[in-house]
Amino acid sequence: MATQPISHALVLPDSDFMTWYKSAEAYTKAFERVAIIRSPSGNDLNRFRNVTAVQAPGVWQNNEAVTHIRRVYPMVVRVDLIRASTPTELGRILQERVRLNDRYGDTITPGNLYDRFTLDWPSDARPARLTRAFNDTSSGRRNEGVDVHAPQGTPIRAAVVGTVVTIIRQPTSLGYGQYIQVSCVLAGQTYLVTYAQLQNIRVSMGQKVQAGDVMAESAWDSIKLVVQQPGSGLTGYILPDVVDPTMMIYWQALRLRPSDTGLRIREKPGTDFRVLGQLRLYDRSEPLEPHGRTLLKVGQKNQWIKLRSPAGVEGYSAAEFLLADETSGIQALNMSGLNLDILHRLGKPDAARMKGAGWVRFPYNVSMDRGSTDLDAAYNLYAPYIERYAAAGLKVILVLTHQTFGEGQGYVWPNMNTGSWRELTTRYVDFARRIAARFAGRNLVTAYQIWNEQDTAPSVAHAAVPLPFADYAYMLTEAIKAIRSADSAVSIITGGHVGGPGNGATYARNTLAAMPSNVRPDGIACHSYGRGPVGNKFSPFGSIDEDVDAYGALLPGAPVWITEWGVLDVPNASATEVADYATGFISRLKGIYSGKVATCCWYGWADSMHNGYGLVNVSDQPKQPLYDRFLRA
Repeated sequence: MATQPISHALVLPDSDFMTWYKSAEAYTKAFERVAIIRSPSGNDLNRFRNVTAVQAPGVWQNNEAVTHIRRVYPMVVRVDLIRASTPTELGRILQERVRLNDRYGDTITPGNLYDRFTLDWPSDARPARLTRAFNDTSSGRRNEGVDVHAPQGTPIRAAVVGTVVTIIRQPTSLGYGQYIQVSCVLAGQTYLVTYAQLQNIRVSMGQKVQAGDVMAESAWDSIKLVVQQPGSGLTGYILPDVVDPTMMIYWQALRLRPSDTGLRIREKPGTDFRVLGQLRLYDRSEPLEPHGRTLLKVGQKNQWIKLRSPAGVEGYSAAEFLLADETSGIQALNMSGLNLDILHRLGKPDAARMKGAGWVRFPYNVSMDRGSTDLDAAYNLYAPYIERYAAAGLKVILVLTHQTFGEGQGYVWPNMNTGSWRELTTRYVDFARRIAARFAGRNLVTAYQIWNEQDTAPSVAHAAVPLPFADYAYMLTEAIKAIRSADSAVSIITGGHVGGPGNGATYARNTLAAMPSNVRPDGIACHSYGRGPVGNKFSPFGSIDEDVDAYGALLPGAPVWITEWGVLDVPNASATEVADYATGFISRLKGIYSGKVATCCWYGWADSMHNGYGLVNVSDQPKQPLYDRFLRA
């Protein structure tokens, strides 16, 4: 799993603030996304994962920053303590960090970091929730952990960094089914984390796991997460030394979205209090309560959750009408992906070869280039690959194009008119519905993409079938309704717009305007060829920022999906130069647009897949250093 988006505050004294601020300028320029906070007084530090606290006289209660933060701001994970009595002293400390490229200074001043033990969210099932609380007695015994929503077959990820110390594959008296235990040591304290109610366990004894690694699948409709703290936990449970995991859950990308339109934000919890604002169906709001408590409340009646809307309004909304998801509405911590082609001899690599990527995308070709309408044959071809990639933790995007329905059915694409597009749409959306029904409820397909490069200029349409925006609006509307009738949880996005921030965004805007107001895709997709890091030879059209800003403005609160990008028509380009371009592209998105871009899928996996620059060559050998650098990015 990719590194979490940076969430970092530097808290400076209020007295003589501008002098302190100037002493920190070089540091804030050297390290991206450092929020300067003027004194802890009146500021909610809970919204930051990492807090660099300048412990100068009179700033913190009893002049003890760590104690103050742990008592008042329980959601802060890392406290980076700097003892500096003057701005000059702070400037010297921060300048040394800049020189050594050491954001938190732990190589300079060992012992300055105070990390809280936290649990990442372990289940890929969305929307997310805790289904049973710690100490709940509804099953006849006190729950020694928390139960996490995870329908059978859901990938289960490591919640902590640690070592696998127990694997049980046969039922025991615990009633856990198959389970795994991972040992984690933090600041000299050992924690034992148990993941119960599993199947298809993929780790081995003694294996080191990182937070986010897929370890198994769920065997029931939930998994149990139990934390033990040997020597200091609670007694009276089926396991010794257990602790309540609820407050340990920390999910930086966690956001809340309404399950219905018109959800109100109120000044205090209750319908009698003043309305401060309203949430739209596609808004993603930041929870302002501990994440574990939030995940216990979502979807529950007579509960209220404090949140901050995308417009910055803070207040309370009814938990019954809130769903928990990631920043972008899907598992988005690893946005990089790869375009594959199951019909190409090199286009269907083993998932292990793509370790590091988060997504795969490929067309769902029913026609087989001969007009076939055999949906069973297509399913039998594609399903094994979809199941294999999903089981490895990869998110799957299926592209439904003219090859899904239309090719070889008598349509002459340059001669199409509104009537013929409407007639095709009827058959096309029926295929889309039937395809979605085959995969619904199985956590296999993350998103369906409707058509491909529909805004291409007809004069240059070689790999796409363009159509007028009004006809595409009708197709997109009907496809959304058809797919959602079969699978209400899957994301549905537009075909990749290829016209850039000008013509492409205009086409997308006109499409949305022509659709009914109550039908919307979950995201706008684009193909950002020729854009990336400014000044790079492979970015002749300009910055990737322009695409993200233009398409992102069309559906506020929804992410942009970059479903194709890469280097075209230069098979002999230097793999080092292409690697510099690709990693710069991804770094820019993660640093500036974290949470605003769902995925960026490179085109393509292999040379000879049309005109893209592959990570592997025509002999199926990795093209270094591009291969390694891309998958690490």
